[in-house]
Amino acid sequence: MNTAKTTIASTKGNSTLVRARFGPGMLLQHEDLEQLNTYTRELSRLLFRSFFGCGVVCGLLVDSYAHCGKVWVTVSSGLGLDCMGDPIYVPKDAIFPIDEKCDPNLKGPLWVLLCRSMKCCAPRTSMCSCDDDSAASTFTKELECFEIRVVSKLPDCVCGCLDDDRRRTQSSCHCASPEDPCYEDHYKGICDCKCDGSSSCDCTCIVLARLAEQKDNSEKPWKAEHSVRRFIRPVLMQDPEIMTEKSDIASELLKEVKEERAKALADKARRKTARGPVAE
Repeated sequence: MNTAKTTIASTKGNSTLVRARFGPGMLLQHEDLEQLNTYTRELSRLLFRSFFGCGVVCGLLVDSYAHCGKVWVTVSSGLGLDCMGDPIYVPKDAIFPIDEKCDPNLKGPLWVLLCRSMKCCAPRTSMCSCDDDSAASTFTKELECFEIRVVSKLPDCVCGCLDDDRRRTQSSCHCASPEDPCYEDHYKGICDCKCDGSSSCDCTCIVLARLAEQKDNSEKPWKAEHSVRRFIRPVLMQDPEIMTEKSDIASELLKEVKEERAKALADKARRKTARGPVAE
């Protein structure tokens, strides 16, 4: 079919994704090789934030306890996604005190945040120089880092489910309810995530829990509430082929049961006929 004759209107534009291409004998610069890394990263960020948005993928459970006159917070290992689609990986459990100075006037609620950061490392001399003191160097690696914060006030831009008055819509299955305001945009097919107070995806922190004060509990003076976090772990579905096979097996068993029952009724009828009428 000639699409030129059927097209009513069209427009064209460029994506932000740029892929590197190389040819024989090409003189490569560092920007060319860096483009390989940039394209892969930008593609994964785009897919992650479009598929899931921001939030907790797994783990990152918060707890607290009192020890030696201080309140300690524990955050279990786990993985989260910030609003840009970048992973925030906590490889092992983190434990730290809420208040080093033991402030008796510390009031709740408090918020536990996980924030992504980056550190450049492994510097290396990038070119030869006659004067070694003036040799330029550049960082050759970027280390993904994280920071866990306990704050008394949430920043303007943060990823979480903070609308308590409307949020507690439950679903009969383990899937997030389409009526839950925290997941409405996901079910409506709205791409990316937008933070309150920001017009773009520039927030790098996700909410892990809210800490509520428990004055009558000396062992656990702060209770962690996880209802404020946005949980985005993909739901695994059952293998449809296995379900089909189970259905086929059940059908075969039902067929065998019906055949055995029909055979038993036929045998009973033959025996009754063979005995003849019963004399009175």
